[in-house]
Amino acid sequence: MPSSSRPARERPTILVPVDFSLCSGTALGKARSWAAEHGGKIVVLHVIDHDFVAQCIREHLGSENEIKKTLFLNAKIRLRDFLRGEDMDGDGVETAVCEGIPCIEINKKALACDADMIVMGSRGHADEMKTIFFGSTTERVLRFIRRPVLCVPPKENHGHK
Repeated sequence: MPSSSRPARERPTILVPVDFSLCSGTALGKARSWAAEHGGKIVVLHVIDHDFVAQCIREHLGSENEIKKTLFLNAKIRLRDFLRGEDMDGDGVETAVCEGIPCIEINKKALACDADMIVMGSRGHADEMKTIFFGSTTERVLRFIRRPVLCVPPKENHGHK
């Protein structure tokens, strides 16, 4: 589903940000269906929240380098296992793990991989109070992105009005 200002490519790219929630698993399933239908490539991104890293440092859980190394290693393992659980650990799926503010990193990755579309869950593991005051990561991505975004609701809401 390329935008009108960009030429169509032979193999469209779909970016799927995941936080390991059920909703991001559902988003992966939608992306897989779309990619199969359109011959697309899937890029799966997990963002280690910069605020969480800072909180770990404030709590003296280790040096900044130790904390980041541990979080990156754990995120890569969780991402591999998450994709296996969704039966998506084969060819055609590229993975990336980075640290930062999730909505900004998602937008940066969409530009870097020239994503034709972003498929993401409408609700993940966000802190409820943070979501109330600042909006969800999905809402913040939508404010700044200039690419099509498919927001996938949690499975329990599918089919309900």
